[in-house]
Amino acid sequence: MRSICLAAALAALTACASAPTADQQRVADYGEPIAQAEAVQLAKAFLATRLKDPYSAVYQCGQPTKGYTEAAPLFGQKMQFGYLLDCAINSKNSFGAFTGAKPYQFLIRNGSIVSARGQECLSGGGCYMAPLQ
Repeated sequence: MRSICLAAALAALTACASAPTADQQRVADYGEPIAQAEAVQLAKAFLATRLKDPYSAVYQCGQPTKGYTEAAPLFGQKMQFGYLLDCAINSKNSFGAFTGAKPYQFLIRNGSIVSARGQECLSGGGCYMAPLQ
């Protein structure tokens, strides 16, 4: 029951998020373009203190593309533009076993990660992309 309530609350809150218009996307400042190798290095450095065994993690990342993070004004968030790096990362858990590749997304602007999200799954089975601290 608790996971159902949490899933419903998350769905309601994401409905408060707004997406940019085509004009906003066209005139947005995405910052400096970034090479794939540099973007992956930033992602690895970001996760180095967040993964159980960062040295054994296997990264499969695409090319950085122009993108944005949605704004959730209810939480005081503003829309941010930059270059999105989507990765599937397989890392080890506390028992030393690989957990299977999970999706991560990094928003990079002018050589820095300004937003990072990773997959979180509820005990009831629903998954969502949660902000990483």
